[in-house]
Amino acid sequence: MALKIRPDPRRPSGGYAELSAEAGALPETEATVSVFDAFSERFLGLDGWQSDRAEFGPYEVVRDGDRARLVIGPEIVNRIEEYAALKIRVNRIEAELSWPDDVVPMPGAARIGGLAVARAAPAKTPTEATADTTGLLTGKLPEPGAPPPAAQTEAPAPEEQRRSRLPLIAGLSALALLICGGALAWFLMQPPSPPVVAERPEAEPTPPDPCRPEALAGLDGLPFAEGRALMARCGARVTPQQALAALEAGADAGDADALLLFGEIYDEGANDDPVETEIGLSLTPSASKAAEYYARARAAGSAEAAKRLERLCPDLRAASDTLSRSAAEEYCRP
Repeated sequence: MALKIRPDPRRPSGGYAELSAEAGALPETEATVSVFDAFSERFLGLDGWQSDRAEFGPYEVVRDGDRARLVIGPEIVNRIEEYAALKIRVNRIEAELSWPDDVVPMPGAARIGGLAVARAAPAKTPTEATADTTGLLTGKLPEPGAPPPAAQTEAPAPEEQRRSRLPLIAGLSALALLICGGALAWFLMQPPSPPVVAERPEAEPTPPDPCRPEALAGLDGLPFAEGRALMARCGARVTPQQALAALEAGADAGDADALLLFGEIYDEGANDDPVETEIGLSLTPSASKAAEYYARARAAGSAEAAKRLERLCPDLRAASDTLSRSAAEEYCRP
């Protein structure tokens, strides 16, 4: 048999089944499935069994050696009884099989029941039939054992009854033929319904990359705290020129963190910031420049800048060059 069915080994509790075929017979990466009940001659659809073909899927086809496999779910498994005679079609593969009893529905799901057959009531005797008629006309039943009442009028002869009923039977037969012919013509004129294919859920849109070049090009237009966080996130994808532009914009705005970072880049003793180590922004070391930015950051409220300036000031006072001593006199005052 080209198509095999078994319970899904990954879901032993039920509701799922695995269909498999030779890999060469099912080369596609996706497949649709249709189910035809040979007994009722109806197709399984989203709302139950119907006369038009319906297809479920598409389902993902997985290669496993020389077999191709796909898994169907409760939309099909919960609607089929064990041992049902089916014709299952997977893309171009079609196979007739009996639904195995070990492929069971999901726990708590209702099975579709069999057909119920009404039993005929036993025929009544003429006496019982006459008694029932009397009860319907008078509202009372005759006494037990009493003979049936005599007919009020003499029944017509059988030959007269047959002659009187022939026109009525002929008229009803002609009317029934007209109705059946009209229904058949209407049915043949209807366009075929397209196969029902279950819609695949739409994938959620992928959020834009915050480190894309056009986003980093506007780095200097962000508040410095946001720009600093973006530089830390994107790392080497930020160019040194973009980092310097963001840093200068923050310093011009009087941002304490931007002024502190400027001082650290000029300070030869402080060079472990990611802006230097990952982005590669570097400036010629200058103790006087570092003192200037540390002093501006201290004035903007940075306690860390005050500590760094306190560490730098003794070296500035002891320096031999005039520029360092001038920086010490200007920036190292309490």
